[in-house]
Amino acid sequence: MPHINEGNQTMSQYDVVVSAVEQARQRVVPYVRHTPLAPLPQAQTDLPSQLRLKLENLQVSGSFKARGAFNNLLLASPEQRDRGVVVASGGNHGLAIGYAARRLGVPATVYLPNSASEDRATRIARQGATVRRYGDNPSDTFRHSLEHAERDGLLYVHPFDAEGTIHGTGTLGLELLDDLPEIDCVLIAIGGGGLIGGMAATLKQLRPNVRIIGVEPVGAAKMLPSIQAGEVVELPGVRTIADTLAPRAVSERTLRLAERYVDEIVLVDDGQIVAAMRWLWIECNQLVEPAGAAVIAAALSGAVNVDSYAHPVALICGGNAAAEPIFAGYEQIVTTLADFSK
Repeated sequence: MPHINEGNQTMSQYDVVVSAVEQARQRVVPYVRHTPLAPLPQAQTDLPSQLRLKLENLQVSGSFKARGAFNNLLLASPEQRDRGVVVASGGNHGLAIGYAARRLGVPATVYLPNSASEDRATRIARQGATVRRYGDNPSDTFRHSLEHAERDGLLYVHPFDAEGTIHGTGTLGLELLDDLPEIDCVLIAIGGGGLIGGMAATLKQLRPNVRIIGVEPVGAAKMLPSIQAGEVVELPGVRTIADTLAPRAVSERTLRLAERYVDEIVLVDDGQIVAAMRWLWIECNQLVEPAGAAVIAAALSGAVNVDSYAHPVALICGGNAAAEPIFAGYEQIVTTLADFSK
């Protein structure tokens, strides 16, 4: 695909100021991890050895979302934090807000769509947040939670359409440049577009030649058609295993950032994502959620020719895979061995 940001270089109200990202990093650094930038195992042969993995699945709360969560809460006034925060989430944003709110002593309510796994709901509740379910799609959940926040005068933190969130994700771009100044390509999954928006804007302004490649699931691709249409396109429905990449629409903010800073967007299907999850576990000892494996799916499937870059990075955005389906098999083995020994 040609550079999709050609001709879209006009500054807009949604642009990212790098100094604000640098300030966000100073704000959140006591609370988040500088996650590893790991080389691939030498024994693997499926991907070029120069590819590195940015392991945000090892971030506190299990995903990159902690960066925006802490930045937003720390930007709020003490009075706002005392009243509490309301968010909507497919899982990872809620888990990050729950974690950050507990660390900062902020009451938190997290709305989840009905489709969110019980595993994610349990993890969020364990952080001390109040969990409520509403709607069959994250977009519906967002609208309902915003109504709650506005009605009760509570702080609302949007998972991708907020300056504080975008500046938080931009800190990942700064970390990559710290660890790999010569980076020439980065693969980033797209849900609502906040992750790629903040990272791409930060990286491109500091290293204009870095190629930014977005990855969307076939069943929830909304950034690519929005760019093609020149306006936000809301999908009538979504169907993908990567539920944290499944809002029905991006925002005006994240669309304009992608138009300006993202070079290419590729699509992967659910089968390719599952194969990538398996590959990450077998080859790299990394158990990740489907969204976290999407970038590897793009590389393994050939949707992105990673071999054409000298210093490429794949951002593994999250690792909050449900444990029960994995360990059910082991539990069955234990039961079988116990029965055999009788």
